[in-house]
Amino acid sequence: MKIEDYASPEELKRLGTVFLTVLLGLAVVALFEFIVVPSLRIANRPPMGADIPPQGATGWLDPTEYPATKSYVIPPVDPKTVMSPTPELLARGQSLFTKNCVQCHGEAGRGDGPAAKTTIPAPRDFAQAKGWKNGYGLAGIFKTVSNGVAGSAMAAFDYVQAKDRMALAHYVQSLGAFPHAEAPAALAALAKSFATAGEVVPNRIPVSLAMKKLVDEYSEPRALVLSGLAAKVVSDPQRAAVWLKNSTAWRGGPKALAEAVAAQAPGNGFAVGAAGLSAAEWGSLNRDLQRAR
Repeated sequence: MKIEDYASPEELKRLGTVFLTVLLGLAVVALFEFIVVPSLRIANRPPMGADIPPQGATGWLDPTEYPATKSYVIPPVDPKTVMSPTPELLARGQSLFTKNCVQCHGEAGRGDGPAAKTTIPAPRDFAQAKGWKNGYGLAGIFKTVSNGVAGSAMAAFDYVQAKDRMALAHYVQSLGAFPHAEAPAALAALAKSFATAGEVVPNRIPVSLAMKKLVDEYSEPRALVLSGLAAKVVSDPQRAAVWLKNSTAWRGGPKALAEAVAAQAPGNGFAVGAAGLSAAEWGSLNRDLQRAR
C-alpha cells in the first residue's frame, strides 16, 4: 500500500502545506524564545548601578519592576582611586558609556548616535574642545554627568554611584585628543568631596508598588462604621475617617488620641463633648478606632 492509496494529490498537497505552516510556526516560537526575549532583557535593563540586582537573577524583565531594595550608605571614597584615569576606571567608563550614552553621542563620542537627529541642541562632540557647558575638565564633566544640562536632552545621572560617574567622566575625556586643561582648585574641591562625604543610596521600589501606594494615600477613605462609645463621640464618620487617615498625632495611644481629638474637634469629625471622656473611655475608644481603621 502506498500513501497515494489513502489520499488524493490535492489532499497530500494540503497536508504538506499544513505541515510546513506548523513547522514555520515552531521556528518563529524558537526564534522569539532564543533571540528576541534575550535581546529584550538586554535592551530593557536599568541604565546602570551595581546596587540593582541582575535582571536575570530574579526573572524580572520590565525595567520599572526591579526588586525593591533598602537604602544604604556608601562610605567616602579615597580620592586616589578615582581622580586618575586608571585602566580599570576607563574600562568601567567605556562600559557605562556604551550602555547609556552611545544612543545620542555615538560609539566614538562624536555626537552622531542614532538619536542625535532628534535632539535639539545636538549632542556634544567629545572630540571638539569648543562649547562645553561646564567645561571639559574632569570636575566640569562630572558636574554635567551628575546634574545634566538644562534645556537639552542631557539628563542627570545623579542616581548612578559617584565612583561610576567619575569613571564615565574619565572615559569621556579620553575621547578627545585635545589637552583637557583643569583648574587645580576645581580638582581639589572634587577630590575633597569624595574624601569627606559618603553617598546615600535611597530605597528603591517597583513603579507599580509606588503607584499603588500613591493611590492608597490619596484615595478617599470609607466612612467609619462605628458602634458603642465611638458612635456617640464621632459626629461625622466620613470626616473622621479622613482625619484619622491623614493624622499621625492620635496613633501614640489613648492619651495622644484624647489630645489630638480635643485640639481639632469638631472639624475632625469628632463631637466637642468627647473631651469629657474618662481615661478608661479613651482607652476603649482608641481600641475601637484602631479596629475600625
